[in-house]
Amino acid sequence: MTLKKSHKILLVLFGLIYLISPVDLIPECLVPFLGWVDDGVILYVIYYLIRYNRLPWNLFFNKSRKP
Repeated sequence: MTLKKSHKILLVLFGLIYLISPVDLIPECLVPFLGWVDDGVILYVIYYLIRYNRLPWNLFFNKSRKP
């Protein structure tokens, strides 16, 4: 499933705003390594979105689930 161009631009902008803003899900000053991991995940999602024009659903769903 591909995204509309306007949705793609909004997601990239929100991701960049999150990276620039001082408010983080996991602050770097409290837990330095984990604080950088959440920024890395956001960068990966932005890259994947620009490159493949879809979100990396493998972050959210495991396709190899065994019932």
